[in-house]
Order: sequence, then structure tokens, then C-alpha cells
Amino acid sequence: MEEWFHLLRNPIHNCDVVTQERVYRSFSRYVYKDIYLIVYDRQLTQDIIQEAFFKISTLAPRLRSAQNILGWIRQVTRHTTVDFLRKWKLDRQVVSNIYDYIKVGTSEISLVEEVETKIRNELLYQALSELKLDYRTMLHMCYLEGQSYREISKVLNLSETALNQRMARARKKLLKHFLSKWADCDERKSERSS
Repeated sequence: MEEWFHLLRNPIHNCDVVTQERVYRSFSRYVYKDIYLIVYDRQLTQDIIQEAFFKISTLAPRLRSAQNILGWIRQVTRHTTVDFLRKWKLDRQVVSNIYDYIKVGTSEISLVEEVETKIRNELLYQALSELKLDYRTMLHMCYLEGQSYREISKVLNLSETALNQRMARARKKLLKHFLSKWADCDERKSERSS
């Protein structure tokens, strides 16, 4: 899987189209979670991945050493994300002023948002069902039933400190499962549109 980063050492435009696509998809999978955990927006994450890939594919052939190239890729990606967010924040202010004067077809937007919300919820429930029973129980009691940590700790016969630690682990596992499903869903959509 990680052989792709060695291909970055050569100019990417010298590779055939199939290899270029494979390198890009592998790169995208490698950095997706890092970027998504910063921006929490799928489309913005995809935009940043494209920009980071362009930077890395331009800079990589000039690297003197391949040592710790994966760390370098993550560092460039993080810097690209921060730069992108700074620029995006300025652009958003300009765009929000424009939207004050333009009416947007809200029915289209609400339909897209509704479909995306439904897909996200289905994937979230799938990810939840893959967790261990005690993690599922704690998360269900807290987020779906609205019980407090004190109430949950009494029912499960745990100290609040232990519950807090287990909840943190459960949320981390849930996020990991969910993000992998979300990335897979996103990849399937891009394959269908190709």
C-alpha cells in the first residue's frame, strides 16, 4: 500500500494515467483523516487533499533523501491545511457578503443536506454496531438516551473516572470506524462519477 510514496520521488506527470490515479487515491487515503479531523468538512477535505497533492508532487522530486518521507508528507499536508483555512476564512467573508444579495435555491440545498445527513447517520449507526457491547451501551445511554455520566456510572457500576476513560476510548473507536466508512463511501461516489 505505501509503495506509492516512492513514486512521488519521480515527476508525477511522467507516470501513466492509471499510476497517477492510484498514487492520488493512496495519497488521499493516507492524509484524509488528518485533514478531516482539522476541518470536519468532506468537500473542504477533498479540496485540501488536491492542493496538498499538487504541492507534494511538485516538491518531492527535489528531495535529497527519502528518509522519513511519510512524516514530511504529513507535515506538508498539515501546513497546506492551515494555509487553506486561513485563505478560506477570508474568502468566506467575501462570499457571505455576496450571498446577502443573491437568493440561493434553498430547496436544492436542503435536499442535498437531507440526503447527506441520512447517509452520515446510516454510516454512524453501522460504525456504532461494530463497537464492543460495553462501548455501544455507554454511547447509547449517553447520546441517545441523554443520561448523565453519574447516571450511567451507577447503572454500569463504574466510577465516574473509569466511565470517563472508557467513554473517551469508545468515542475514539467510533470516530475511527465512522471515518473509514465515510472515506469508503466518498471513494465509491468518486468511482461512480468517473
